[in-house]
Amino acid sequence: MSLLEIENLRAGYGTMPVLQGISFSVEAGETTVMFGLNGAGKSTTVNAIAGLVESWSGEIRFDGQRIDRRPMTDVVRSGIALCPEGRRVFPGLSVRTNLELGAWTRRSVTKEQMDLVMSYFPRLEERADQLAGTMSGGEQQMLAIGRAMMSKPRLLLIDEASLGLSPALTQIVFKVISQINADGTTVIIVEQNVGVLPYADQAIVMEKGTITFDGRGKELAATGDLRELYLG
Repeated sequence: MSLLEIENLRAGYGTMPVLQGISFSVEAGETTVMFGLNGAGKSTTVNAIAGLVESWSGEIRFDGQRIDRRPMTDVVRSGIALCPEGRRVFPGLSVRTNLELGAWTRRSVTKEQMDLVMSYFPRLEERADQLAGTMSGGEQQMLAIGRAMMSKPRLLLIDEASLGLSPALTQIVFKVISQINADGTTVIIVEQNVGVLPYADQAIVMEKGTITFDGRGKELAATGDLRELYLG
């Protein structure tokens, strides 16, 4: 049984449909990358998984249990964490406090989890007492991912991991995400940067709320004109 199963999912905002009945599954321990133009439905998909967008119909199952239409707090407690697009760190709070807030579903912040997050992003440890709003965009992205990891998720959702980052910082972030996955966390990344493809076990291409490709990452990488395939 797959860790995450989505079946005929329809969702949108108000009366505007976005997802047109998509179905896919994600295996435990793998990294899935979702490609597509802005408006293709990628962010709506991960937000629906996280409980931020209500499903109109269809099912979302996590570890065999339905989580669609459940409160976001229940989804987080089940073992799913979202690193949202735009980072959304708390600029007036320190790096350490931002990280501690990521563990809100647990009774206390464990030193073990804090140390693990700091080991992924040593720069956060160097700036633990610095206000998050004074950090660079790349550092804030590291903080946003680290904050999501503080809840010890089994499934980590990352929306636009490389948005606004330099090529060098992008590769650092991708490599850390790969290490997080290697340590046992299943990952779904929403991306437009094809540089993430070498880290993808599964690749999904979306267009206008539908899935046009769902296969192994190496299959998509072998496609002759990758950019044309997923950007049109």
